[in-house]
Amino acid sequence: MSRPAAPRATTMVLVALVTAALLGGCRTTQGGLDASTGAGSLGDGARLLAWQPDLGGPRALLPGEREGVTDAYLRGEREVAFAAGSGNLESLRDLFQQGALDDARQAAQSGSGGLVTWAHTPTLQFFAPDGATVSFSDVFTYAAPRPGGVSRLARRELDVVMELGDGNWRVHHWRVLRDDPLPAAPESGPGPTYRAVREDDGWAARDADTLARDVDAVRELSLDTLILPVVGDRSAGDAARYGAALDAVLTRAAAQKVQVLLDLRVARLDVAGLRTLHAALGADGRDGPRLAGVILSPGRAPDPEVLGVWRQSVRARFAELPLGLRGAGSGAGGGADFTAGGADAPVFREWRGPLGRLGAARRGWQLRAFLQGRPRGSVEAGVLYGDADRAGFLTPDGSFTPLARWTDPQRPAPGPLAWLLGWAADLWPALAGALLGAALLRAWQGRKGQGRNGPDQSSQDQAQE
Repeated sequence: MSRPAAPRATTMVLVALVTAALLGGCRTTQGGLDASTGAGSLGDGARLLAWQPDLGGPRALLPGEREGVTDAYLRGEREVAFAAGSGNLESLRDLFQQGALDDARQAAQSGSGGLVTWAHTPTLQFFAPDGATVSFSDVFTYAAPRPGGVSRLARRELDVVMELGDGNWRVHHWRVLRDDPLPAAPESGPGPTYRAVREDDGWAARDADTLARDVDAVRELSLDTLILPVVGDRSAGDAARYGAALDAVLTRAAAQKVQVLLDLRVARLDVAGLRTLHAALGADGRDGPRLAGVILSPGRAPDPEVLGVWRQSVRARFAELPLGLRGAGSGAGGGADFTAGGADAPVFREWRGPLGRLGAARRGWQLRAFLQGRPRGSVEAGVLYGDADRAGFLTPDGSFTPLARWTDPQRPAPGPLAWLLGWAADLWPALAGALLGAALLRAWQGRKGQGRNGPDQSSQDQAQE
């Protein structure tokens, strides 16, 4: 049974918004960056697209052919945004043709930059025997930007036809079947309570065995949560590696009853960043329900309206997934579900004063005091792997460092002797300098005294003669 087409008037109104989501030809090499979009190969879906089971037809879409279609389809919105910013519309000929090309030009000239899309779930309907025409339907979510915010946040269904010519897949035509606004997000809260340790930025490059060891270490440290930092756009060439690493962590964490939080670090919470957020969450919907929450760590304070859009987009996909905001004074009252890094969820920070030195003994005393002072509520106890500026709980080979023993609440706290020895170890340069200075001062004063007494003694000897 065929689907009813949207009314003609509705379709015409939506033309400008849809076009940017209809995507064009692949002009990159595997692993390279496209000169205009700045993205690597998107053929694997870049965690923004997950194909649904095909409906069948005269010819099967082979993996290499599917990658070509996927890359071209996802690249289109980035190319339209580039054309809008640069004013160069000629490259759109490689991406669109006939009426779709006119619509792409119109979208680029409008100045909006087109749509930002994610969570694509295309279904192949027909692949021509000659291998040059493909038809599929796609359901996806999009944000239509406007200056300072978003004009529309919705879920859309399209019928798309793409054609292959001179090596490029191009959008030939499309039809809007449905366009529904996302439901409003529920009231803020509640967020997770966590006793957490953080992975380093390179966690996604580790193998599954090492990641399983990292999850096990969380329990051995008497903590309950692992925070995974997400830096940059996961859809720009390393999506498969990131997805495999995240799946390994979540699988092991479920077995060990360890919570996992994603910490997304972005320059700011703008509309384009929504693609980064949802690429981190994945298009197939498997990872979101296994997460305890997502922390947003923007470089600048977010606009409340945009933060609301981010939260609405997450809750529309994952109704139970809380969204947190890092920073003092943020949280449920500011539009997020919980706060991270503020007074209610502090982060352990080493204090290296007064000489900039911090040995193992005093570091352990600081950590234990931090954890004992906050027996309830959320805290971040540190990092699994340290660096030059911060000590960690694990060495590169997976052994525990001396700091790890102080996270155990059953272990006796460091006593006064450990406190004194720790301070002595960190202050010995000052103590040694003070002793050396005192010795030099005393020697100088002794020589000065001899100089004063020498002539007086000679005069006395002469008088006696």
